[in-house]
Amino acid sequence: MAVSLHVTDDGIDISITGWFDTAMCVASSLHVDMADIVGARLVEWDEVRADMGLRVGGAYWPGRIATGWYRMKDRPDDRQFWAVFRDRSHLLAIDTRLAKPARIVLANEDRERLAWWINERVHQPH
Repeated sequence: MAVSLHVTDDGIDISITGWFDTAMCVASSLHVDMADIVGARLVEWDEVRADMGLRVGGAYWPGRIATGWYRMKDRPDDRQFWAVFRDRSHLLAIDTRLAKPARIVLANEDRERLAWWINERVHQPH
């Protein structure tokens, strides 16, 4: 699966490539303004899985795939976007002030650097 995340001072852009991956995620791209982002952090699968409510659209196969839109367990009106294929260790979680997406969970090789870049821009005075 190819999930790319581009961070700018204005926001983040997530792109999902490949017809299968796009279908599994029920999206090919997602943009969130930096003003709407609370922060980014590295998380373990079990930590964010605990907040995963009912699937609204996407795919889930235990231990293999968590993609698409899910409700937040304690906030059923809020949605989180997942793009995780097989890689369950040290995921990137991006929390927002939005209801959709309230959280974005991604598996990405550059997750540490991306979390740092996002947090640097979130905490900059505007």
